Amino acid sequence: MIDRIEKMRGSIIQHGPQNNRIYLMRLNADDPHGLVAILDDMAVKNGYGKIFAKIPAPAWNVFKSANYIKEAVIPQFFAGKIDGFFIAKFFSVRRQMVMNVEDLLKFAKPAKEGPVNDKHRAGKITREVVSCNPSNAEEMSMIYQQVFKSYPFPIQNPNYLKHIMKEGVLYFCIRIEGRMAAIAGLEIDLVNQNAEMTDFATLPKWRGKGLAGKLLSHMEHKAQELGIKTVYTIARARSRGMNFVFKKSGYNFSGLLKNNSQICGSIQSMTVWYKHI
Repeated sequence: MIDRIEKMRGSIIQHGPQNNRIYLMRLNADDPHGLVAILDDMAVKNGYGKIFAKIPAPAWNVFKSANYIKEAVIPQFFAGKIDGFFIAKFFSVRRQMVMNVEDLLKFAKPAKEGPVNDKHRAGKITREVVSCNPSNAEEMSMIYQQVFKSYPFPIQNPNYLKHIMKEGVLYFCIRIEGRMAAIAGLEIDLVNQNAEMTDFATLPKWRGKGLAGKLLSHMEHKAQELGIKTVYTIARARSRGMNFVFKKSGYNFSGLLKNNSQICGSIQSMTVWYKHI
């Protein structure tokens, strides 16, 4: 069952059994107190294991008093001025436990001096990045179906892709031999001047050839053109390749979201990376 996105007291949330969580995607800063109690009740009633929220720093004390914890912080996230907190409240001990955190976050440590073993440079393919549009939704969904067994949002559904593209999410792809080989999305918040680099997928045949990095660079330039000040991503912690792409591209590691998202067939921990542009 697909998790629902709905408006609640002026805030936007996603919730449901697939991710087994509530995700506070956009907070109505005028009423944080009233929302906190409602989210708690909803989590308990539905048996959700976690509430995950993105909030501006001034709202932190309200959530802190309700036993939320910080999982990641992005400086100057909102309009280039106010820090963004990625926070969580857990409703089960199991949901909060992550095994081998140090191994999971080895990529986040500063690299040692010396020669770089960059397999992504080998056999690079030079291809133009092109914009996608709603008429490409069927082909886009087939890429996502091949790459992801499950995903936090229903991007394997062409109708969902058409809907969010009409809502303003930008998608870009690289074609090889006339077919999509890699794809990624740019979800822009013009009001808060930040953008999420999201929904990266490269077909197995074309991995290790720098396509994700090429898409990322193109989307950064597009974000700059639109007046965006901060770009960020929420990446699968187990995906060494994607974390490497962001680290190599100058992104800063911000934190680990424990057991946060339904992706590739299970609830997985996610990393947060950001860059000011």
